[in-house]
Amino acid sequence: MKATAAPLDATLTVDASRRADGLATAGPRGRKPLTWKKRSTPWVYMAPAMFVLLLMTVAPAIFIFYSAFRNDKILGGVGKFVGLDNFITAVTNASVQHAFLITFGFVAVAVILEMILGFALALPLAAQTRANKVGAALMLLPFAVTPAVAAMVFKQLLNPNYGWLGYYLGVFGFPKGVDLLGDPTSAWIVLVILDMWQWTPFIALILMAGLQSLPGEPREAAMVDGATPWQMFRHITFPAMVPFIAIAAVLRTIQAFKTFDSFKILTGGGPGESTEIINLGIFRVGLQSFNVGLACALGVVFLIILSLLIPFMLRIIGRRADPEEM
Repeated sequence: MKATAAPLDATLTVDASRRADGLATAGPRGRKPLTWKKRSTPWVYMAPAMFVLLLMTVAPAIFIFYSAFRNDKILGGVGKFVGLDNFITAVTNASVQHAFLITFGFVAVAVILEMILGFALALPLAAQTRANKVGAALMLLPFAVTPAVAAMVFKQLLNPNYGWLGYYLGVFGFPKGVDLLGDPTSAWIVLVILDMWQWTPFIALILMAGLQSLPGEPREAAMVDGATPWQMFRHITFPAMVPFIAIAAVLRTIQAFKTFDSFKILTGGGPGESTEIINLGIFRVGLQSFNVGLACALGVVFLIILSLLIPFMLRIIGRRADPEEM
């Protein structure tokens, strides 16, 4: 016992000496312990990026929450604390309620139509042939165009005086010089079509990748058993695709709620206020009426609604992704 006690004491003495010198003693056997300097080196490298990230994201968020409780105006001098007045105005104003309503309506219609059309495109393009690869590459073109540029192109095409659409409508016997953006119904149809043209390929690419990753054995077994194409789609393909549909739906919903460029360029919220979604309303209040406090309150209310909606969507769609729930 005396022969083993001596080395143990020596080891404890060395460990105590290392702690006194600021050296690390923890770690797997066989590895050289890291010093405090080496452990802190990655944080030193990440510090500039973290500082920029905090400056560009967290600081504006803090400013928005701070300004939402004040009546600051860009051209009105220094404001003061007004409590929940901005939030009460944001919630009770009829124009704001209308803007929230049409925003949710636009997102629901656009996302549902894009999901249906995207799935319809993904099914034939999932087969890995040379023609399908060319088709998938071409589908990236609308997705790669900036929304503002796409809206400007659509606006020129729809111009009642010299736009191509008005010209060809006249060629086929329809009235010439029709201003589609001057009527609320046709303006909404144009806005939804523009959104579908640009974002349906995004949905189709996600679902196409999902279809290509599905195992072929269940379909082969169903074919041997005499299942029809619709039965294989209903009972095999669609249930297996639910997780991919959930990802595409959530990502597209978040992106649709951020739509601004197309509405601003094509209609500017008109005719009247028929297409003034909430993002356009926040822009008008903050940068045209210069009411920064109310604009920040609108942004906070919108953020709270989205923070409640997205987890709700994930819970509903995730429940459908469980095979036991199908």
